[in-house]
Amino acid sequence: MKSLTSLTSKIKRNKFTFFSWFLFLVTRLLILKLPPLYYSDVSHDYERYANMWWYGLTPYLEHYYEYPPATIPLLLAPLWLDQKGLGFYYQNYRTIIFGLEFFLFSLIVKTLKNRSLKAKYLSIIFYCLIGLVAKDFWYEGLDLVFIGSYLAAILFLLKGKDIKNSITTWFFFWLSFGIKFMTLPLFPALFASIKNKFRNKLLPIIIGGVIVWGVPIIIFRSSLLVSVVFHLNRPAKYGSFQSHLADFANHFTQSETRTTKPPDYQLEGPISAQLENIFGPVFYIGIVVIALISFIHITKRKNPDLKSLLKYSLIYILFIFLSGKTFSSPFYIWLIPLLAIFPFKTTKNQSLVFLLTLYMIILDTTSLISLPPTPVLGPVTLKLLRDSTRFIPMFILLAFFSTIKDKK
Repeated sequence: MKSLTSLTSKIKRNKFTFFSWFLFLVTRLLILKLPPLYYSDVSHDYERYANMWWYGLTPYLEHYYEYPPATIPLLLAPLWLDQKGLGFYYQNYRTIIFGLEFFLFSLIVKTLKNRSLKAKYLSIIFYCLIGLVAKDFWYEGLDLVFIGSYLAAILFLLKGKDIKNSITTWFFFWLSFGIKFMTLPLFPALFASIKNKFRNKLLPIIIGGVIVWGVPIIIFRSSLLVSVVFHLNRPAKYGSFQSHLADFANHFTQSETRTTKPPDYQLEGPISAQLENIFGPVFYIGIVVIALISFIHITKRKNPDLKSLLKYSLIYILFIFLSGKTFSSPFYIWLIPLLAIFPFKTTKNQSLVFLLTLYMIILDTTSLISLPPTPVLGPVTLKLLRDSTRFIPMFILLAFFSTIKDKK
């Protein structure tokens, strides 16, 4: 009886923690039990790559591999377990990602503990349930590990200046860069947040980089540029804002042709070419501007600040969503952990941002709001109008985070 009373008392004191982990485990077990019905990058591409490497074909050197080198152990581990008689590739991969998310979620819960009651419960409900909504993509790619690594870098940076935290910070940062190249422009913001002397800053950056990139550079050398060249040469993917504008115009001009070439299924024609000439410079100039502004503003601060780091990270991500030639449904996952721990000024703002994000994810990762290609305004169809509303929340969120002032 005494032990039961003690357990009840403990649950009351840690109600938020118990609620968070209960909801997380329930939703994640459902995701594991309900894989996508039709298509998965894991079984379609990752398992194929893993088998190629297992039987002797070297990535970069002997075949065109589009991902950075930190992805190789992640894609090989499920096959290694399979060969040891443990599970099978697809199940193993999803279970590994679940295990890595378990670590990420522990950081999120810890970060939220000191927030107001309503704010932290909203964040946990948002994070857990949105994963369930986007279940067909949540454990099906590299996106959760990518953004989880970057968020871990931010949180360890804020823990303190000791050498252990500093090396851990840069290990996770270089790991995120080693999974997807997209975090490199965020380097200036993290660098400016560390207020040590330049010499003391540099050593952890080098050590973290060597841990992640040392072996791949020794093995693959300049062949690592294969994946960079692959992405530089990609056309505008069908899900990008640039491609959507071309598609919208094409309903009137009938000047574009959609190819059947995976993975981009791009439009080709005069409008698509013109948009590429416009979006290309905007993309690269915008990235440089965001990197410079974040560096200058954070350098002026005496101490690193979670709000500023998350703000510039979200501005950067939303900008590349709108200006980049590559965009896919799983990219929304990049927003979720960052939004979950963002310190909003009011729960009203928090709720609005969560609802806008939920709307985008429902549109792009589910078939809950499907509309037929029925013409409503000349050649404009219901489906085209529906697809157009995907980008409105992105512009709203970009404007919202851009207007948030940094603390002095």
